[in-house]
Amino acid sequence: MSLTDRLRWLMAPDRERWKPMLMGLALCAAGVGLATLQTSKLAEAVLIVFAMAAWLLGACGMVGYMRWFFASELARAKQDAIDAAERNKK
Repeated sequence: MSLTDRLRWLMAPDRERWKPMLMGLALCAAGVGLATLQTSKLAEAVLIVFAMAAWLLGACGMVGYMRWFFASELARAKQDAIDAAERNKK
Protein backbone atom coordinates (compact mmCIF):
# COMPACT_ATOMS: atom_id res chain seq x y z
CA MET A 1 0.00 0.00 0.00
CA SER A 2 1.52 3.32 -1.05
CA LEU A 3 1.66 6.39 1.16
CA THR A 4 -1.09 8.08 -0.86
CA ASP A 5 -3.34 5.04 -0.48
CA ARG A 6 -2.63 4.94 3.25
CA LEU A 7 -3.55 8.62 3.65
CA ARG A 8 -6.75 8.10 1.65
CA TRP A 9 -7.56 5.13 3.86
CA LEU A 10 -7.05 7.26 6.99
CA MET A 11 -9.32 10.00 5.65
CA ALA A 12 -12.13 7.59 4.76
CA PRO A 13 -15.01 7.83 7.25
CA ASP A 14 -14.75 5.18 9.96
CA ARG A 15 -15.55 4.92 13.63
CA GLU A 16 -12.11 3.49 14.45
CA ARG A 17 -10.10 6.46 13.12
CA TRP A 18 -9.74 7.87 16.63
CA LYS A 19 -6.98 5.35 17.30
CA PRO A 20 -4.54 6.55 14.59
CA MET A 21 -5.55 10.13 15.38
CA LEU A 22 -4.49 9.83 19.01
CA MET A 23 -1.44 7.74 18.15
CA GLY A 24 -0.26 10.39 15.69
CA LEU A 25 -0.72 13.13 18.26
CA ALA A 26 1.13 11.13 20.91
CA LEU A 27 4.04 10.37 18.57
CA CYS A 28 4.15 14.02 17.54
CA ALA A 29 4.38 15.14 21.16
CA ALA A 30 7.04 12.52 21.88
CA GLY A 31 9.10 13.59 18.86
CA VAL A 32 8.94 17.26 19.79
CA GLY A 33 9.77 16.44 23.39
CA LEU A 34 12.80 14.43 22.37
CA ALA A 35 13.89 17.16 19.95
CA THR A 36 14.05 19.66 22.81
CA LEU A 37 16.70 17.60 24.61
CA GLN A 38 20.31 18.60 24.20
CA THR A 39 21.11 16.54 21.11
CA SER A 40 22.93 17.12 17.87
CA LYS A 41 21.34 19.31 15.21
CA LEU A 42 21.00 16.30 12.88
CA ALA A 43 19.11 14.27 15.49
CA GLU A 44 16.95 17.28 16.25
CA ALA A 45 16.10 17.72 12.57
CA VAL A 46 15.23 14.03 12.19
CA LEU A 47 12.98 14.13 15.26
CA ILE A 48 11.21 17.25 14.03
CA VAL A 49 10.56 15.64 10.63
CA PHE A 50 9.28 12.55 12.46
CA ALA A 51 7.00 14.71 14.61
CA MET A 52 5.61 16.51 11.56
CA ALA A 53 4.94 13.19 9.80
CA ALA A 54 3.20 11.83 12.91
CA TRP A 55 1.09 14.98 13.12
CA LEU A 56 0.09 14.60 9.46
CA LEU A 57 -1.02 11.00 10.01
CA GLY A 58 -2.93 12.01 13.12
CA ALA A 59 -4.62 14.84 11.23
CA CYS A 60 -5.67 12.47 8.45
CA GLY A 61 -7.10 10.11 11.07
CA MET A 62 -8.99 13.03 12.60
CA VAL A 63 -10.50 13.91 9.21
CA GLY A 64 -11.71 10.32 8.80
CA TYR A 65 -13.17 10.25 12.30
CA MET A 66 -14.91 13.61 11.91
CA ARG A 67 -16.36 12.58 8.54
CA TRP A 68 -17.78 9.45 10.18
CA PHE A 69 -19.04 11.43 13.20
CA PHE A 70 -20.90 14.04 11.16
CA ALA A 71 -22.34 11.43 8.77
CA SER A 72 -23.62 9.32 11.66
CA GLU A 73 -25.14 12.37 13.38
CA LEU A 74 -26.82 13.42 10.14
CA ALA A 75 -28.25 9.92 9.69
CA ARG A 76 -29.45 9.91 13.30
CA ALA A 77 -31.11 13.32 12.88
CA LYS A 78 -32.88 12.12 9.72
CA GLN A 79 -34.08 9.00 11.51
CA ASP A 80 -35.29 11.08 14.46
CA ALA A 81 -37.25 13.31 12.05
CA ILE A 82 -38.82 10.26 10.41
CA ASP A 83 -39.71 8.80 13.81
CA ALA A 84 -41.24 12.11 14.94
CA ALA A 85 -43.32 12.35 11.73
CA GLU A 86 -44.59 8.79 12.26
CA ARG A 87 -45.54 9.58 15.88
CA ASN A 88 -47.43 12.69 14.77
CA LYS A 89 -49.46 10.65 12.26
CA LYS A 90 -50.82 8.42 15.00
